[in-house]
Amino acid sequence: MHVLRGLLAGVLTLSLGGCGFIGRGGVVTGQPLPSGSVIADACAPQNLAAMEGKPVVAAIAANPGLSQLLAGFKRAGLQTFDDVPALTLFATSDQYLMHFPFQNIPMLWDNPDSLARVLKQSAVEERLDLDHLLGRHTTMSSTQAVVTNDAEGLRVNRTRVVCRQLDTANAAVYIVNDLVAYQ
Repeated sequence: MHVLRGLLAGVLTLSLGGCGFIGRGGVVTGQPLPSGSVIADACAPQNLAAMEGKPVVAAIAANPGLSQLLAGFKRAGLQTFDDVPALTLFATSDQYLMHFPFQNIPMLWDNPDSLARVLKQSAVEERLDLDHLLGRHTTMSSTQAVVTNDAEGLRVNRTRVVCRQLDTANAAVYIVNDLVAYQ
């Protein structure tokens, strides 16, 4: 576990950009970005609209800018998030995960339980709307998500929220631009 924390801590110091993408012919993929691809924006109005009203994992599946997160959820067996009555999810967009895909970290990808623990750090088992979001919240992995507001907007443990509250059938989703370092 110390090796995993060290690896994640090292990666968290990197500032990476990029995105999930739609390949030629409109096929959403989680593979490395090939030249000539169109980058999918998780916060594009049509992608956000596609998420509305669906359970959270189904909503993530409807947004091509969250394809890497979806791959991680599937691998970790977290489709059960659709059955949780109330969640808040800090969803890392493909803008980060395309350069740091879970599939390229064998200690996570080859161990679904470890991957699930990492991904559960992005979920709070209650629906937090904007009026109740600021402050300290315990995640499903028993870590702390501290939400603050500064001149640049909302932050979760210093990671910027790029799309404010999107309501799915069972979750409030906040899309973040980096992997959140949990306390």
